[in-house]
Amino acid sequence: MMMEIAYVVFEKSTLWIAQYLPSFYSGLCALLISALTDLRMRQPLRQILTGSLVCGIFALSTSALLTWLGLPENSGAFLGALLGFVGADRLREIAIFLVYRRIGSNDKEDQK
Repeated sequence: MMMEIAYVVFEKSTLWIAQYLPSFYSGLCALLISALTDLRMRQPLRQILTGSLVCGIFALSTSALLTWLGLPENSGAFLGALLGFVGADRLREIAIFLVYRRIGSNDKEDQK
């Protein structure tokens, strides 16, 4: 019984990966490049794990936008590599900047 459940889960997972391979590859590229960059900079293990997971999840979610933007799905590898090089800290800074620009705040004290 347990073997059948494990087989079904494995089969469904591989079918999902095959169907969304460009998005999966994009997230994997971002995760690995971010982790390797943080390792090179001698970051703590906790920061390496969380930062690379954030980059991977962000790349997975943004790779769905590629077709909406008119780009081919296989450009996800470039997107993942780009997000991995940018890193989680810089992605957060960019997001905060965009939010403050949208609401019209220029005060540096508001951003802290």
